[in-house]
This record gives sequence, structure tokens and C-alpha cells, in this order.
Amino acid sequence: MALPRRCLCWNLRTATFANIVALTVLAGGALLLRILDASTILDDTFIINQHFRAPWRSHQWQTFAASDALIILSHILMIIFALYMLYMITQKHFVLYMETLRTFAYLFILYIFFEFCFSVFEFSFYGLNTFRLAFVVFLWLYWLARTIGNICIAIILFARIHEIEDDMATEIRSSDKKYVHSYSVLG
Repeated sequence: MALPRRCLCWNLRTATFANIVALTVLAGGALLLRILDASTILDDTFIINQHFRAPWRSHQWQTFAASDALIILSHILMIIFALYMLYMITQKHFVLYMETLRTFAYLFILYIFFEFCFSVFEFSFYGLNTFRLAFVVFLWLYWLARTIGNICIAIILFARIHEIEDDMATEIRSSDKKYVHSYSVLG
């Protein structure tokens, strides 16, 4: 598998830490933007300058409210899991967080796909009007940059998992004990 051994000038452990910090900050920004967008649906008096007025999408308000609620929940869950991974990476030996990192990487891929699907729905609803108002253009560019960044972060996470697996294999090969299956003593 052709995965990087380093990220910029960092080893993969430091790069994983930096990328999870970046993921937490970027997901926090996306959470803030989603909350602002949801508040325009929930409160008619709250208006974002250079954004579509809520009545414009009033015939679809349940869909947009459900979309915003699910995306807000996914951002919150990803931020909490990322903070937990920061703790695991900084406080524990890699053997203790190897499976947690693998679970985090797979859930992160699902998070990227989940957010991609909802963003495609939202921006396809706006259609060509996406590029008419400044706030919506900013949302689109922020989403696009985050998606590209998230894909790069996922590559670094899988490279770190591969590095951990290689380190584990090296430790097992270099240990004095030979691994014996439990059923091999029967025969």
C-alpha cells in the first residue's frame, strides 16, 4: 500500500496529532456555520447578511431543519471523538489505542461521506443561486476546502494505522517468545 511515511516535516504520530487538532477546529467552524444556518430557519427575525431569506426555502423547511439537525449532531459527535483521540494519542502507548484509531478512521470516512451527501443535497437545491450571495459562496468554499482537507487527514490516519501495524509486527518478530496457537498443544 502506497501510504506516506511522513507528513510535511513531521513523523506520522505528530502529523496524526496535528491533523486531529485541525479536524477539531475545522469541525467546530462548520458546526458554528450550521448553527447559524439553522437559526435562520427557526427564527424569522434572525437574518444573515448576504444569505437567502428563510421564506425562500419555506416549502422545504422540514428537510433543511432535519438536514441541519443531523449534520450538527454529526459535527458534535466527531468533535467529541476527536478530543478523545487526542487524549489517547498523547497519553497512551500506540498498542493501547490502535483499535480506537482504526474505529476513528472508519467513522471519519463515514462522516466525510455523510456530510458530502447532505452538502450535495443542500447546494443542489440552491442550484446556480449558490454563487449569487456571499454567505452561501463562503459556505460552499469552506465545505469544499474542508472536504479536501478531510480526505488528506484520512490518508494520514490510515498511514498511521499502517505504521502501527508494522511496528507491532516488528515487536512480535523481535520478541524471544514464539506465538503458539492455543489449539496446537492438542496434537
